Amino acid sequence: MAKNKVLLIYPPNQLMRVETPRPDGSLGPLYLASALERAGFETDVLDASVGTDADRLEDTFFKPVMQENGLIRIGMSEARLREVIANGGYSVVGISSNFTPQTRMALDVARLAKEVSQDILVIAGGVNARSISERFLKSGCVDAVCLTEGERIIVNLVKKWEEKRNLCGVSGIIRIGDGGDFITEPVTPSDVSIYLDELPMPAWEKLPVIHYERIASPHAVLSAKRERYRPVMTSRGCWASCLYCHISHEKKYAKERGGIGSLRFKSVERVMDELAQLKSLGTTKLYLEDDTLFVHKKRIIDIFKRARGMGFTLADVNGVNLPHFQKREGEGLVIDEEFLTLLVEAGFDHIEFPVESASQRILNKYATGKLTHATLDVEELVRKTVAVGIACPVNMMVGFPDETEEEMMQSFELGKRLVEAGAENCTPLIPIPFPGSMLYEYALEHGHLAGDFDTDRLNWKNCVLENTVVPPERIVELRDWGWEYMNKSGHVSARLLASAGVRWESGAPSPTVPV
Repeated sequence: MAKNKVLLIYPPNQLMRVETPRPDGSLGPLYLASALERAGFETDVLDASVGTDADRLEDTFFKPVMQENGLIRIGMSEARLREVIANGGYSVVGISSNFTPQTRMALDVARLAKEVSQDILVIAGGVNARSISERFLKSGCVDAVCLTEGERIIVNLVKKWEEKRNLCGVSGIIRIGDGGDFITEPVTPSDVSIYLDELPMPAWEKLPVIHYERIASPHAVLSAKRERYRPVMTSRGCWASCLYCHISHEKKYAKERGGIGSLRFKSVERVMDELAQLKSLGTTKLYLEDDTLFVHKKRIIDIFKRARGMGFTLADVNGVNLPHFQKREGEGLVIDEEFLTLLVEAGFDHIEFPVESASQRILNKYATGKLTHATLDVEELVRKTVAVGIACPVNMMVGFPDETEEEMMQSFELGKRLVEAGAENCTPLIPIPFPGSMLYEYALEHGHLAGDFDTDRLNWKNCVLENTVVPPERIVELRDWGWEYMNKSGHVSARLLASAGVRWESGAPSPTVPV
């Protein structure tokens, strides 16, 4: 019997008019590809937002299409996707689905795979897929959904499919049974890597970096220069349990999810091996995607000291815990300027600051109290960070269920002061009860979200929460006003010019992109 050949797909994107298009290229499928190839299965990775090396960006990423749902589709056409799947000889198609507003795109890919052949095994994974797994299975196009991290499970799954053409007994998945019912095969301790050094090296070489360089919009960060960038993680999980984050849910349901919310680290030696491999691939910029990069400060200082002189520029866009920029001095806390200097020496030029709210009540209730305004002057931190040469754009969250308009205005005022202190910009985000977060459970239990919600609407730019103290339409109005109030006119103009809506209307690539 011929070996199964696997295609792992990042689906096309669908965006609101105000969003900045970006490719995916996240680490999940790259780990899976390495695990499969180590087990002897030929595996390809496809970012359908940009296409294969043979595709022109003018036919994919730079060809926005308005859909009937009012969202703009970015990526390969359905005909081209169907062609790639059909010509590749794939017996298994795996779909990455981390973000709820992209559910439609993931299910479209599943449908296309089944249109090519009903014999193709279609599996889905990622935070979103496992959190609304029944929606995926009810589509009739997805055969199984992975319930936790997938490096071990996907190998077991593909092996079983190759041997038996069924998935009976493969742990860590939910699948469709012979009678059409849904069968959950619980996660077992052996399904998840607690020791991250056991993981294979991600298959970074499979990313379409030539396309990414030309787009120059990693993580929707507007960049004026073309860089060969790739993602890297030194840890998984987080110490915190912020209600709007998937980790809060993974911690509450640790047994069902294999304990993946717990904080786990790669050794310093493993991290340095990864950096060496990334260097050998011609990578010049690294995006560190840890959920809590600085939590083990002694360890990360060791890594950054070793990284000095490697020639990378570094960025963190997932956010860091701001108190980790402090150190104890006498009986109090002060900003650790020596640490800031080390970050610059290691290559950092960009770190997202998740201030989240000016309201300590909101931070304590929804964000694990991860920032205490009384003990950290974030304006001073911004000034000192910018002074050493690191850009520090700020994120704020406004519109929590019980948040008052006064608390929202406090956040806008703080955001404006932070921009005046030197922050590159301040982005106000509306809390979204994404499936797989404790905010999702809270919203369902307290009447803030209907159970039959439309996945297309679960976007940081929308207010999908209902029965909030500040009415939803007022939250959107304040968010839009606050964005312009906090930011400089040049930033607002640049973001609008790079938005999916402007690109669709003009029929041209983003003006930030060299063509």
